[in-house]
Amino acid sequence: ARDECSVDRPVSTTPQQALTLLNDPSFTEAARVFAEKILTAPKAKDDAARVNFAMETALSRPAKVTEMESLLKFLAEQREYYAAHRSDAEKLLHVGQHPPSEKISPPEDAAWTTLARVILNLHETITRY
Repeated sequence: ARDECSVDRPVSTTPQQALTLLNDPSFTEAARVFAEKILTAPKAKDDAARVNFAMETALSRPAKVTEMESLLKFLAEQREYYAAHRSDAEKLLHVGQHPPSEKISPPEDAAWTTLARVILNLHETITRY
């Protein structure tokens, strides 16, 4: 008898993968480093350009209009939160071994780290089509 295998990964509705990607320190640290890359990209001079840079880096395509609107709204909410809760920003930026950037304010870095976590946790990012 011949053995067969499928290289297609089925879509799962269980939350374990999403919870791991959102909460594991290694993935959080990866998002922190990605956020620094986004914030220091030479071409990315404003928030929309940074969101597009992040999407193109992670997904090889720019953000769709609805994605851009949603991500910019989310970023504004995160900025507001971390500006009011600076200690939470500091905690987030000390997850993992990579030192936080001294050139980026902690609330801004934390807001972009949170946005990077969203992009890195998209189904499109973690599943190859």
